[in-house]
Amino acid sequence: MNTRRDEGTAIARLVGGAANLTVGWIYLWNTLELGILWLRRDLAPERIEPPLDTEVLERAKSVTTDEITALLDRLIAGGASK
Repeated sequence: MNTRRDEGTAIARLVGGAANLTVGWIYLWNTLELGILWLRRDLAPERIEPPLDTEVLERAKSVTTDEITALLDRLIAGGASK
């Protein structure tokens, strides 16, 4: 995994809770790695807004941790985080 992150852009938000709160932001780094900035660890994300492009996720799988890609895969498939 390349640990050099020169530039990242928020590409989607993780939404959860009955009030549809932003619980985190998904960042795409110039290394193609995906990262999550958590805002509310006490709430489980239920969906991604806007929907994450599956091509972006597939490219990121070679440089992103399995924990992050598994979470995003579940949310794309329509399953809430556990």
